[in-house]
Amino acid sequence: MASIKKTGENAYQIVVSCGYNSIGKKIRRKITYKPELLTAKGNPKSAASIEKDVAAFAADFERKVLTGQYTDGHIMTFEKYAAKYLAEYAEENQAPRTLQSTESAIKEFISAFGYMTLENLTPLYLQEYVNALLKRKKADGSGETLSCGTVKRKAAVLSAMLSQAIRWNLLSANPMERVQIKAPDTPKDEKIVFFSQPEAERFLEALENPAYYTASGRLARPLDTTAQRLDDLRANRRSMTQYKFLFYLAIFTGCRRGELVALTWDDLDFTNATISIVKSVCRVKKKIIIKSTKTKKSARTISLPEIVISLAQEWKKEQEYYRLSIGSQWKNGGYIFTRWNGEMMGLETPYQILHRVINNYNATQADESALLPLIPLHGLRHTAATLLIGSNVNIRTVASRLGHSDVTTTLNIYSHALKELDRKASDALADTLSKKANTKNSVPE
Repeated sequence: MASIKKTGENAYQIVVSCGYNSIGKKIRRKITYKPELLTAKGNPKSAASIEKDVAAFAADFERKVLTGQYTDGHIMTFEKYAAKYLAEYAEENQAPRTLQSTESAIKEFISAFGYMTLENLTPLYLQEYVNALLKRKKADGSGETLSCGTVKRKAAVLSAMLSQAIRWNLLSANPMERVQIKAPDTPKDEKIVFFSQPEAERFLEALENPAYYTASGRLARPLDTTAQRLDDLRANRRSMTQYKFLFYLAIFTGCRRGELVALTWDDLDFTNATISIVKSVCRVKKKIIIKSTKTKKSARTISLPEIVISLAQEWKKEQEYYRLSIGSQWKNGGYIFTRWNGEMMGLETPYQILHRVINNYNATQADESALLPLIPLHGLRHTAATLLIGSNVNIRTVASRLGHSDVTTTLNIYSHALKELDRKASDALADTLSKKANTKNSVPE
């Protein structure tokens, strides 16, 4: 039977014994109860009535404890739980970038309801919180509200936290499972940007022109001697070959930026014409970190066409020649794409060079129809996927090359390409059936 002890003028401590643990220590569950002193009509309760309320609460508390319905979530605040979640789970299991996002979301949660106990986070309260997020303005001063996708990502973090609380026996159910996130009635058109096939062909042609890689005002001093001009020519050729190979690899494999920058020569198999994607690089709290790929299925081996292998061989020879020319200044990390001293290429460099090439190419075009869209580096990944789907490559093969954990992800992102295929299929079927109908209806002379 639960024991009741008055600990204050209007506070009672309820204690229930639950046997002993493995080392013989008695297990107790405690809670403090403060009964209402007034009736529903506002009149003071009698001492007997208050004692009856306390006894009823103690009996209910004992029942919940003995049947497993009472958890530590009744007394643990969200803020206290968040600290345990980060230390005991997130920091041990999440990738650096994911952990950073989790920590950022948790700071917001603590600010909003960190004082509340886990048990008091009801579906209704969390629904109101999510609805408020959908109406919140962005911090950039644009006046726009948070996107539905942003809110869903924050909600996913909270749901994962509360699911882990169930595993730790702090909650009996996840209230986020009953929360609904309504998408806007008129969602923004979040189109992915990529090169069409003709644009991709023009882009590859542009990569052959050394002038497109050169930034205006690059030279700090004139090149007076033949030796200086030769060194400059070699440097230009070296830069061109490296970036050309980088962009070819991006557009022929669909790899992510971090996957490309993290590549080492050990990842490239010249004999079998494949490249292994087993790691990635990202920036977390202003530090560059090399980590495993985004998901288990992101680790993959991709076949390469002969033109890409040929470029790889060309770049490897030039890099080796350059490495020998600077001697001890070279910091050998085995990276394919490097800074001047052999260190891993900066994360921003591919994006900057891509835009330089596109802008320099567009500056030479008199015909507007020949201009290339200024796509981000990730647009080359979208280009690869779109062209593969447009070439009727099996969607599972496309998903495998991209490193998507699920085919559904590929289907959702590249629905535009699938719709175009469906239109082509419809036109082809109409053309075929029309021909048959015309043949059948034709009257022989």
